[in-house]
Parts: sequence; structure tokens; C-alpha cells
Amino acid sequence: MIKQSVFLFLFLITGLMAFAQAPNHPLRSPYYPVDTFPVIYDMINMVDTTIVVANIQHLQDYGTRNCKKPQATQAQNWIKGHFENYGLSVEIQDFPMGGSNSSDNVLGTWTGKINPDEYVIIGGHYDSYAGGTQEPGADDNASGTAGVMEVARILSQFEFERSIVFCAFSGEEYGMWGSEAYASRADQENMNILGYFNLDMISYNEPGEMIHTDMIAPPSAQELSDFYKAVSAIYLPSFLIYDAVYIPGGSDHMSFNNHGYMGIFPCEEDETYSPFIHTANDLIGPSVNSLLKAEKFIQAALASVVSLAIPYDPVGQPEKDNQKRNFRLFPNPASDKVFVELNTQGPAVLSVFNITGQRIQSSAISGRYLLDVSGLSAGSYVVNITGKDFTSNEKLVIR
Repeated sequence: MIKQSVFLFLFLITGLMAFAQAPNHPLRSPYYPVDTFPVIYDMINMVDTTIVVANIQHLQDYGTRNCKKPQATQAQNWIKGHFENYGLSVEIQDFPMGGSNSSDNVLGTWTGKINPDEYVIIGGHYDSYAGGTQEPGADDNASGTAGVMEVARILSQFEFERSIVFCAFSGEEYGMWGSEAYASRADQENMNILGYFNLDMISYNEPGEMIHTDMIAPPSAQELSDFYKAVSAIYLPSFLIYDAVYIPGGSDHMSFNNHGYMGIFPCEEDETYSPFIHTANDLIGPSVNSLLKAEKFIQAALASVVSLAIPYDPVGQPEKDNQKRNFRLFPNPASDKVFVELNTQGPAVLSVFNITGQRIQSSAISGRYLLDVSGLSAGSYVVNITGKDFTSNEKLVIR
């Protein structure tokens, strides 16, 4: 996380822009539907904190990753090697930093199978700062970097409809130079970024506090923030998410918001974040003290990225259109509202049946329909849709 004094200056000069403007880049959908993909349960169970802590330890062991020092370039190349081993298409993005030399951004892209020009971004900065010779930066931000690497390790074993970019940014501690260079270039190229998920400081938990995150996001990114919360409610229902009431400092999400994209920053805590950051004691032990918290942050980010990138399923693609579902429900499980998306032409009749076969709701629909299920008791139901040439059923779970 960027130094407080630098952040306050940047916030006053440029940060307020993000809180006032709406995204100016076209999105394919007016909302972010939350669907249930069973494979995500398998993916989040693949998060391995022994790998995460080993990567934090390696980054800590450089002693410093100050972007102006050679150890940062060593860390840059180490991250690059991991991204290459995962099979990602890797770019080292050089950028000017106020006349100073610095280490570079490491960008790993996993290309989508259906909409490769639509991008979901996850990132965090790997540089550290303490103002001395020892700048270990374990929580800030070896933890977030290791989190991005773990998501990349897992997701590179699967395929998705949209492209995913895994970013290890440099120059954050001096004013978000690396992420600004990337977001600025994306803006100039009119890159279609549907959302940016930031991992910065994810492994300190104040003793006695319940594990949770405080969401830092401007109003222009409210849709993405709501999406993250809804996805987490499905796959990590015990993971508490609060809205931050105090913004402790800036991070790389601001660069995306300042360029008209939606970026969010789930923070480890808006007030009781690690007291050891930017000191020689930002180490595994005092500062990285909760691998369970890191695991939850990584799992929530992974589930959100996958839900937005959409798992690729070759079954039901054009060559097998006869196997395609006539409609889909999302979210499922649900608690109050369910979107019904009809994949066929013409009007149809939607009916909801309970487990005894009793019809409890019926409506005429066409295209998209918002089904109100707030009056239903928790349990399993069957949604039947009958059209001119078909009849289909889907199970619906109410929580």
C-alpha cells in the first residue's frame, strides 16, 4: 500500500476523479450477473497456503524490493519465470518513473476462448518500501503478490471465455507508477476491461478480530463491488465483507478508476491493518500472521475473477447447439431475486414447483425476466419453462 503522505497528495489531485466519474469504456452487459459455477468450488479448494507462504518468504528474503534497487529487478524476473511456467503469455512492461530507473511490471495473460478481447484483471504490487536498507515488505505486498501468483497457478489449469491478465506491478510505493502506466495504455488502446481486483496486504489479522475484509471502492465501481460481495456470498458464505469507513491509503485500483474502469480494493482492515508496514518488521510472524485470512482473500478474488471470466465449456458450443440449455437461472442458490435468461425466441410460461409438485408461481415471460423468490422458504424448487417448441426444467435452491 502506498505511503500515507504520498497517497493524500494523489487523492486530492487525482483520486477524487475516480469517485465522481462513471466508467467510460463500453461493457457488454448493463449489469454483472452472478451465476453458480460448480467448478469454482473445486478451484478454491486448490488454494495451497504452503505455496503462498513459501512465495512470501522468497520475496521477503530479498531484503528489499524497493523499485529503485536491483533486488526489485531480481524479484521481477523471478515472478516472470513463474508466470512463464504456468503457460501464460508474459510481458515485461517498462515505464518511466519521474526520471528514475525502476523495476518493471510483470504481466501474464491467459487468453479467453470465446471473447479474447474482453479482459478481467487481477493484480498487486511487488515493490516494497521502508526508507532504509531493510524493506522486507512481507504483508505489503509480498502477500498480495503471492496471492496473484496462486490464482494464476490454479486458473492456468483451466480455460475461460474471457481473457484474464495477472499483474505484478512495480512503483506502487512511490505513487502507483506501474499500474498507472498499464491503465493509461489500456485506456489509450480502448481495452475492454470488465473489472480490476486488487490484492494488497492480505495476511495480517488484528488479534481477537474476526476474519473479514473492508471494501475500498469508489461509487463508480459500485457494480463490481456488489459483484464481489454476491460471488463471495455463494462460495465463501462465512467470509465477512464490510464497506470501509476510513480509507487508510491508496493502491493500484485507483489507477484503473482514474481511467474510467472499475477497480476494487478489498483491504485487510481499514483501521487495524498491519502496524508493521513500511518498517523492517514487515515480516512473516509479526506482520504476516494469518494464512487463513490470506486464503480467504485469495479464494474470494479467484471466485470473482472466474465468475466474470466465465469457465469455458465446449459442450453446448455451436457444434453442439442441440445440447444447449433453453434457459438459465442466476444466481443459484438465491435468496430474493433470480434472473431468468431465455435462450429461445418468442414468449413462454414460467412455473415454479415445490418438492411435492405443487405449482406455487406462474408468469408469462420473454427474453430476460426477474423472478421474485423473496417469499419462498429455504429449500429446493423446480423451475419449468414451456415455450412453443420446448419444455425445460432447472433446479433452484433458495437459501
